[in-house]
Amino acid sequence: MQFDVALIGAGVVGALTARELSKYNIKVAVLEKQGDMAMGATKANSSIVHSGLDAITGTLKAKLNVRGTQLMQDLCEELDVLYKNNGSLVLAFSDDDLKTLEVLKKRGEVNGVKGLAILSKQELKQLEPQISDLAVGAIHAPSSGIVCPYKLTIAAVENAVVNGAQFFRNCEVKSITDKDGVFILGTSQGDIKAKYVINAAGVYSGEIAKMAGDDSIKIIV
Repeated sequence: MQFDVALIGAGVVGALTARELSKYNIKVAVLEKQGDMAMGATKANSSIVHSGLDAITGTLKAKLNVRGTQLMQDLCEELDVLYKNNGSLVLAFSDDDLKTLEVLKKRGEVNGVKGLAILSKQELKQLEPQISDLAVGAIHAPSSGIVCPYKLTIAAVENAVVNGAQFFRNCEVKSITDKDGVFILGTSQGDIKAKYVINAAGVYSGEIAKMAGDDSIKIIV
């Protein structure tokens, strides 16, 4: 089987990458070693769409946290997946914690997070009456939300398949060789050839990278 792109891993990252690739006139294969999508790290996701206030300024994580949050609502509407923009709270339980909140607020603002506010104990109780009485304040990030990682991943893979991508379940990649500019992936379902390979294997991405000759990726689980 020959493809333009072979994407390894059908977690949320692989699923959404496959969806984007399926918008083009190319042949895309999504290879998942488990019996279905979202059965790796994605299944343990907290469902939180983070605002990006605590990410270290200047890092790729900070950039993508903020941008991803901005995109998530429209993405979920396109895929018909429920997204709840309920905001998030980081609580303070001491004066030292309140000082940390000030640091987080400044960092978040530099990162581009909109609407951050530090709440007093009274304001916090008004916003969330069930909060612990021990909390003395909080930072509120109204841009945060939640989304079901299963539904989002399933919807993205389904969309990619409708657009022409092929999804291979129970398809474990066991080797990768480069022959005359074409990658040959030895899998549990036979050889799959592709001009390009995308590694979205989550905690196994280091093993996949090593098969392709890159042993610099170390994933500790």
